[in-house]
Amino acid sequence: MSRRRTFIELVETGTPQQIQAAIDQGEDVNAQDKLLGWTALMYAARFNKNPEVITTLLKANADVNAKDTDGWTPLMWAAWKNQDLRVITTLLKAGADGKAKSNEGKTAFDYAQDNESLQGTDALKQLKEASK
Repeated sequence: MSRRRTFIELVETGTPQQIQAAIDQGEDVNAQDKLLGWTALMYAARFNKNPEVITTLLKANADVNAKDTDGWTPLMWAAWKNQDLRVITTLLKAGADGKAKSNEGKTAFDYAQDNESLQGTDALKQLKEASK
């Protein structure tokens, strides 16, 4: 297994301490995978329910507004699938662009409509405001 694949798996489920240790060992937080163009922050925003992981990556200068091959940002991935509202609010506080549009022309707020965990929450209201 490649070192990069191991780091991606780590950001999906790991702790902030484990991720910081990998960064300290030279992992590039802005490297994009060859298949989908995802960065570590995108994987973390999609899969990891710990907002401190997002903070750890952002402190290591992860690009909060990076886009994958479909034009999705970390905020879009979090809005669509993450069940921890703090992941979304952490990304917004870090400057995630709520107005950014994917290749389909959708914003993170649009994708959030499919995330049952967000319905009726302050995080959804923040996404709506950020999309205007």
